[in-house]
Amino acid sequence: MGRRLSVCALLLSLAACGDKVPESTAAKQVGDMPKQIVDKAAADAAAAVNQGAERSRTEEDKK
Repeated sequence: MGRRLSVCALLLSLAACGDKVPESTAAKQVGDMPKQIVDKAAADAAAAVNQGAERSRTEEDKK
């Protein structure tokens, strides 16, 4: 019984320290992937809007 108790105490202490383990670089990069995708899509959309606005200006200038 003492052995089971010590194993349970060890497991509980390891579980309590689990949130203090530093995040690896690879895990951080994988976690940032959705944000990078959204940022790239937003930047591409802004570039497309700017390109459309520039075309509209040049067409108005030609008239």
